[in-house]
Amino acid sequence: MRQIKTVSVIGAGVIGAGWSTLLALKGYENWFYTEKKETLDKGLAKIKGYLNVLYEYKLIDKEPDHYMQKIHPTTKFDEAINNTDFVLEAIIEEYGAKKALFKQLDEKLDKDVILASSTSGLLMTEIQKAMIRYPERGVIAHPWNPPHLLPLIEIVPGEKTSQDTIYATKDFMENKLERVVVVLKKEIPGFIGNRLAFALFREAVNLVDEGVATVEDIDKVMTAAIGLRWAFMGPFLTYHLGGGEGGIEYFFSKGFGYGANEWMYTLAKYDKFPYTGVVKSVQQMKEYEFLKNKTFQELSKWRDEKLISLIKLLRGKI
Repeated sequence: MRQIKTVSVIGAGVIGAGWSTLLALKGYENWFYTEKKETLDKGLAKIKGYLNVLYEYKLIDKEPDHYMQKIHPTTKFDEAINNTDFVLEAIIEEYGAKKALFKQLDEKLDKDVILASSTSGLLMTEIQKAMIRYPERGVIAHPWNPPHLLPLIEIVPGEKTSQDTIYATKDFMENKLERVVVVLKKEIPGFIGNRLAFALFREAVNLVDEGVATVEDIDKVMTAAIGLRWAFMGPFLTYHLGGGEGGIEYFFSKGFGYGANEWMYTLAKYDKFPYTGVVKSVQQMKEYEFLKNKTFQELSKWRDEKLISLIKLLRGKI
């Protein structure tokens, strides 16, 4: 695979804007593309907002305009992919749209240009069906929102993805963009992170639907207990410690894990969110006290500030 100097980001939503921000921070020239100027302008505004927060918290030593010079916005597709070394797709989560884009990219770009999708749960094997020339250079590199702050990248190969593509993508993400990389050994919808997250979210919606708790109270449970532990321990380490000196073996055989066998059968088992649970969740979000009179931009800034403080704490910088 070729040396990566210039990257094309296709899609100007929150993920595309995060990718472009991250690339600029790491010194990479990148094209920032979407077909509508209005969407492009909104994406650029997101990037500027991200950079302003980073500068305010002294996580970058140069002013935002310095990094903006690395970003080349365009609504012209051919301009966005001209002389690119790596493509990061971040468009709508829909097979039809992604397959149409990857077909076009595969037709236009040299075989040593990796085509990476940011999809949160779709499969590269399906997307590769639209890649007639070089399907082996298609791969999933799933970031977490916001990509410029959360370090995890899930690399998920399709049936036809080559080892060279996997290795080159992992090397770029891990060594050049300084991300925490996990390569899945087996392709599965939703990958790792979202399967875990949606198992919990499914139960959260179920608790709202059953009238057990409000969305605000469920968020309190997460942030005042579970989330605090999960900021630095995964579920296995968490419950290993929950087993005391006997560790996770005791946890499963005699401890809390064993006792949970008595009530786990009551957990939600549906494979689609129930209509009533969705309606109740949407309505209660409208009554969520913290959200009142706050714009999306204000909430994003608040989230990023909290994440920055947490990241600095975990790195021992405060």
